Amino acid sequence: MKLKLFIVTFLLVMLSCKNDSDVYKTTSGAYASKMGKFYAKFPTKPNLSIQDNKIGIDEFEVFAYKSTLGPNKIFSIEYFDHPGEMIKAMPNEQFLDQAVTNYSYAMASNFELDFKASVNNGDLKGIYFVFQPKENPAIKGIEGMILGEIFKIDNRVYTITYLGIPDKRIDTFIESFKIIK
Repeated sequence: MKLKLFIVTFLLVMLSCKNDSDVYKTTSGAYASKMGKFYAKFPTKPNLSIQDNKIGIDEFEVFAYKSTLGPNKIFSIEYFDHPGEMIKAMPNEQFLDQAVTNYSYAMASNFELDFKASVNNGDLKGIYFVFQPKENPAIKGIEGMILGEIFKIDNRVYTITYLGIPDKRIDTFIESFKIIK
């Protein structure tokens, strides 16, 4: 019994180390992801979580890198490889616009879309968005706003977001996002 418990514990530790080894600090001070092929200036080392997701019958994983500064400042980069051929057939701008609309629906109980516009990040074309809390958010314990950018490269979708109260590091974080080739 002790041997089985040791093996399970060892495997869990090894799996968690694998996730941590994906993130490394660059010489410029940014954090990079080997699997995600990106880097950004997170304020602290981000933690990686992987969530299973499903669209119809297609299953895929969402990789979420989050750096927090207290309960009201969350810096995040998420990516996933969209399953199926639909994403490749849809024009980039149309897909990204639909992605922001879907995000709006997901956040509709607490936030509403305040602003969106096209944005460029090097060769990437995406959408910048801002969500503001709905009326009386403090009653529900929500403080701050959500702002970010979303990009698509082939079938991979990247969402760079900040959730929280205003912070001087927001622009640096969002603007520093770059793809590693």
